[in-house]
Amino acid sequence: MRDFSVLSNQLSCGDTLKDFKNPDFLKMNLIKKKFQDDIISRLAELAHKSFGKVNFYFAIKKMKALELDFYEFEKFIVVNKFKAKRDEFISHKKQPPTLQDGRAEYRISYCIILKGIAKAMILMKRIDRIHIGEYSDLKWEKVRRKRYDYSVPAKITYKLMPFVRI
Repeated sequence: MRDFSVLSNQLSCGDTLKDFKNPDFLKMNLIKKKFQDDIISRLAELAHKSFGKVNFYFAIKKMKALELDFYEFEKFIVVNKFKAKRDEFISHKKQPPTLQDGRAEYRISYCIILKGIAKAMILMKRIDRIHIGEYSDLKWEKVRRKRYDYSVPAKITYKLMPFVRI
């Protein structure tokens, strides 16, 4: 997302009217917004309390551990309006009955999104440490080294991570 922000800033000439007439600038901002909305949606889904879906709540209830860490992550997502933005403006689950009842979209800064990603990754690593074992960090490092080797799809490589030998 940062790369798209940098490219968008490079394409900008400083004049708003000229920027909105530049199709490359508009495409770059559209892509940047799409990535930002996708990240916000996925973080909100990870904090959603439901069984049978791939989220942190289901994982911690199944493992019976890390409940305080999950509630801290969920509180961060709710306080910073990730869930509200997803429900009202991204997935449109909660729409006002009339157009006049609508309100402005929530603004979530780049730094807050980065903190959300960091909190999610920390919780993922803790879940892996419990589920896979104490060597999960070393296995992650080994798998991440192979991320640019396209002979095996990344999805399969990460699914096989628990069976990687150290």
